[in-house]
Amino acid sequence: MSFETWDGDDESAAGRFVPLYVLVNGRTAPRDSTLDLATQVVALSVDTRRLEPEYLEIVRQCAGWISVAEIGAYLKLPLAIAKVMVDVLVEQGYLAVGTPAQQRIFDKSLLDQVIAGLERL
Repeated sequence: MSFETWDGDDESAAGRFVPLYVLVNGRTAPRDSTLDLATQVVALSVDTRRLEPEYLEIVRQCAGWISVAEIGAYLKLPLAIAKVMVDVLVEQGYLAVGTPAQQRIFDKSLLDQVIAGLERL
């Protein structure tokens, strides 16, 4: 019976010491049912020293508004895992959910003109 040892050439396991299911405590779906791949998140300014490296990397990616799908793509995580990890960070107060468009609109007349133009199409 032969035992295979990891020689460092397998890129999918490189640098990852903890299986992904351990990082999400075996969860397969986020608790927040409104969280989807298009949901935008942004990091909050809180102390992140207690975070595991994988979670810390997600928070670093969220310096500006970013979607859950983009986080998964940038960090090469399966989308289901990225979604659950983002949900965990939102629950713990490291990320805020929303959209960049939630900022206050200062020129309502311009918005009205754009809507009127679209309605004429």
